[in-house]
Amino acid sequence: MILRAVAAFLLVLVVIPLGMGKALITGESGRLSFVGGYFASLFIFEILQLVFHVTMGSLRLMTLLWCLICGAIAFFGFWRYRKKGKGNKPRATVIYMSRAEWILLTLAVAMIVLQILNTVLNTYYGNWDDETYCSNAVTAWYTDTICRYSPHSGMKLGLFYNTRYVVAGWPIYSAMLAVLSGIHPAIVYRTILPVFEIPAAYVISGSLLDHFFFHDRKKTLLGLIYFQIFALLAFEKIGGNTNEWWLIVNCWTGKALAFNIMTPLVLLLLFLLEDEQQGKKAVWRTLMAVSGACCLIAGSLFTTIPILLFVWGGCYVLRTKRWEDIGRVLLCMAPTTACALFTILY
Repeated sequence: MILRAVAAFLLVLVVIPLGMGKALITGESGRLSFVGGYFASLFIFEILQLVFHVTMGSLRLMTLLWCLICGAIAFFGFWRYRKKGKGNKPRATVIYMSRAEWILLTLAVAMIVLQILNTVLNTYYGNWDDETYCSNAVTAWYTDTICRYSPHSGMKLGLFYNTRYVVAGWPIYSAMLAVLSGIHPAIVYRTILPVFEIPAAYVISGSLLDHFFFHDRKKTLLGLIYFQIFALLAFEKIGGNTNEWWLIVNCWTGKALAFNIMTPLVLLLLFLLEDEQQGKKAVWRTLMAVSGACCLIAGSLFTTIPILLFVWGGCYVLRTKRWEDIGRVLLCMAPTTACALFTILY
């Protein structure tokens, strides 16, 4: 079971994102390629889970179909990368760090590890909203359907009985991981995913700080440590309606991911569009994949992401005078805008 679980998580969280990134984002390796590949896999998952919800299809069949589609794209990406040859790959730059930078990095990583341990082993969030999300994952796993049975009564439900909960089907992703790994979806949802979600949130925050401090590693690492301290203070003093609380107590929920990972990531990609002189196509493709994946994460992103893209994307177009990018901004806005309209009108 351990070997099966490790293989499943490596496949879903590493192999498929790497391959899909090489196929859809850029043929070269790199963080941008990996990020784009992972969120492209989430976007495909969102489309499939909606189709199987409407048709009352099997969760396990959907999992197989998702693996086949994403696996085929990933295989093509690896094949294309291998065909282009490793000789075209630029030589990696060796990064030297000072003793002070190593100390700051060690401290930041230690704080992340301690937070993971605290969240996984020492917190419980007794909230109806969170319990419903978790029980949606468990119900999907037991009934082999996608949001077609009530997690409270077990009765069969109609199409889009609760539109925001069904369209933003992030808990179903945990059910899919449970099918592949053999681990109960509640454990996947609340115990395993935080091990990846908390570091991801801080890596994105650190990348934003790196942008603000003009790639000064010492200032970036020090800023990240201050951010971690401020998050702990806000969590302790403000309570359960802030992204700091959600990051520390229930980071697995859609609203926690929305404001600790997805929104900062979209903002970071918009900044990269203005910084990058080369490779803008890869940034745009990554932004499109991330914006599409937002439909899966949380209903709050249905309005947050279009507004963010409209404001920052509009400012980007006005500053750079790249009028041809208006269509790209609108394309990135399209998935979440469509979800927002469907949620309002259905």
